[in-house]
Amino acid sequence: MKKVSVIVFVSIAALGAAVLGACNPIESGEISAYEKEIKAAVEGYVPDVVYATYGSLAQAGKDLYEDLDAMKSKGVNALSQADIDKACADFLAARALWEASEAFLFGAATDFSIDPHIDSWPLDASRLAINLSNKAAVEKLAEEGMDAIDLIGESALGFHGIEFILFRDGKNRTLASLKAEETATEFKGSGVTGEEEIIFAAAVAEDLMTALYQLNVSWNPAAPQEQKDAVEAAERNCTVNGTDRTYGENMLGATAAGSTYATWQQVAQTIIDAGCANIANEVFSSKMGMAFSGEDPSYIESPYSKKSFVDFKDNILSIQYSLYGAKGASEAKNNSLMSFLKKNHKEDAAVLESKLAAALNALDACIGSGKAFVDDPKAKCVETAIDAISELNDALGKAASDIKD
Repeated sequence: MKKVSVIVFVSIAALGAAVLGACNPIESGEISAYEKEIKAAVEGYVPDVVYATYGSLAQAGKDLYEDLDAMKSKGVNALSQADIDKACADFLAARALWEASEAFLFGAATDFSIDPHIDSWPLDASRLAINLSNKAAVEKLAEEGMDAIDLIGESALGFHGIEFILFRDGKNRTLASLKAEETATEFKGSGVTGEEEIIFAAAVAEDLMTALYQLNVSWNPAAPQEQKDAVEAAERNCTVNGTDRTYGENMLGATAAGSTYATWQQVAQTIIDAGCANIANEVFSSKMGMAFSGEDPSYIESPYSKKSFVDFKDNILSIQYSLYGAKGASEAKNNSLMSFLKKNHKEDAAVLESKLAAALNALDACIGSGKAFVDDPKAKCVETAIDAISELNDALGKAASDIKD
């Protein structure tokens, strides 16, 4: 998510709790068979989708930080191409997990502004050039790491600031280019070197790692103590509305006193509408649509690695995993939202599954076209994918509306 004004997330949980909380029909603790099926799906979704994804993502963030911190310690003149290639591979691994988490940006990612903090674009390369040409600022970054991150503009933080350092024209950065003065157009005459860029990237990676820890800790009460300690040291929020509950506990505790979810139906609607439909809408309307329509030709995600289409596919896969009930799932688990929909809303579930497959196939065609999104954002395959994802978005909205209290 980027340019914070583009997509506004509406928390069904926050809005619904105020309306439903005072007249919760589940006061006796008895729930219907219909609600029990949703509850079972949610009890699989939270650990097998959210905890599993955020746990892997937090570790991937640590791997990337350790790569870049080691590169910083070695110094550019002692680096090998293998050092750079490892950092690039670990970046892409973390990136894939992040994009595959965007169907559950509701909750901590939005409430604590983690999403725009670590995943905003386009990168302001001109401002970055000015900041990195400030020798005193770079020295402070070298000494203090993420504690000096305020010296760097917000648009250069997170994944895309690191992407700029590690990738160029869709390829891993070469050792020769890191050993030379930066040649990007915006850096002309700045005197910025690869040494300074790695110092910057290591600080940003530390900040990114901490944000990914925050996501995991905010959801999973059993997150590693190392991550909890890091989040506490960084003084970052990680509980629901200032309580002692994690977002996972809050969701799994739906209908109980203190939960922001008054009914299990409300949880399912949040996952499908505020989660899955929101990311589908963002992919077709802004991530792809803004450059395709010409509204903002610079609005290109991942332009340096040229992985935009891969990002978009991972976003749609995050919808699949959410509906199918497990990270990496290629078919619906027995206790999953898709299985629930197939049993209780058969016709709309069939349409939804068909539209999901069509969206993924359309993005596969874009990936297989041999041309990156940044090189041809108006390609025919882009138009086809936009239409397919728009139809998926409509199907998700219908599925959410099917679920009645």
